[in-house]
Amino acid sequence: MTLEAHNRRMLDSAPWRSWRLRRRRSPGCWQAEEKPGGVVAIVGMRFEARIIASPAVRAVFLGSDLSAVAAPVLPTDQGVVSFGVCGGLAPELRAGDCIVASAIYDGERVWPTDRAWTQRLAALIPNAIVAPLLGVDAPVFEVAEKGRLFKRHGAVAVDMESHLAASLASVHGVPFVSVRVVLDDAHCKVVASAMAGRRADGSVSAAGVLAKLGARPGEIAPLVRLAARANSARSTLARLRPLLAAGLRRA
Repeated sequence: MTLEAHNRRMLDSAPWRSWRLRRRRSPGCWQAEEKPGGVVAIVGMRFEARIIASPAVRAVFLGSDLSAVAAPVLPTDQGVVSFGVCGGLAPELRAGDCIVASAIYDGERVWPTDRAWTQRLAALIPNAIVAPLLGVDAPVFEVAEKGRLFKRHGAVAVDMESHLAASLASVHGVPFVSVRVVLDDAHCKVVASAMAGRRADGSVSAAGVLAKLGARPGEIAPLVRLAARANSARSTLARLRPLLAAGLRRA
């Protein structure tokens, strides 16, 4: 089955079903200027906000303050998008792979994404994978935990913002989509030194990382591998910007 056929099947299926993946080879808000009929983008890191913000997209940065998602959707807003990096759960996914969610699951509730909008984004993004995502309230670091979540829920990837964005869109009665890029894949453990240097806005303090590495020298190699995956994910997000300029406009 080709990737296009897989994506069509996901869009035609019920909002949440098990799937098989086929591959081809402190809160803030950014907007260039106010523009009626825009889109609200929910992100978890400032660099994601800088990538996605435009005259048509108002980026809301959650960071460690999840209450920012309660910010009202304007009457002129036409939709909500969850945008940024995610952790891979499906073993086939690799860092830099792009997922356009078919649905969001938080362990209890299911939010299907807007079908037409999702279909348009998947057509615009090369090799995009249409599949369900899992939303959680705490980061998932361990490989074993990723495997457990994949087996239990069938979601291809996990993030901490999509379920909040989906709930926000549902409350306001506007369409919702999610575009996420894999940073740490299912085989990648996020080591303690990586998180030691992370600030609330998602940036990294080199001093914090080095201090932790001093006590954990065995984490140097996995940290280097994680950094390479992070660079791949950020590069993919940056390449998406011109594509999403058209794809995030509601038809």
